[in-house]
Amino acid sequence: MVMKLRAPVGVFLAREVYDLYSRLRGGDDFKRVIDRGLDVLKGDMFAGERVRKYGVNNLYRLRLDKTRRCCYSVVADEEGIKVVVLEVFADHKSYDRRFGYKTG
Repeated sequence: MVMKLRAPVGVFLAREVYDLYSRLRGGDDFKRVIDRGLDVLKGDMFAGERVRKYGVNNLYRLRLDKTRRCCYSVVADEEGIKVVVLEVFADHKSYDRRFGYKTG
């Protein structure tokens, strides 16, 4: 069975993510990686993996590249289903710290 991609009505950045993103220069590698991730989410809001922590059902992580990740949520309102990017991680170490993972 082939699962159909589900495009949201929009992809939005949480305030902290927007502030970080707006400080990055156009040619910045991190900005390009974030842009690619946003494009993926615009095409398929379930492209990421569900995070099974904290007892929530709508927290996802998307692998942006080998070391960078973002976390997002899928929310619905009268306009439709939207993706909200809650946090971006510049490296895997900060992602591991955020979620309490131990790396060895």
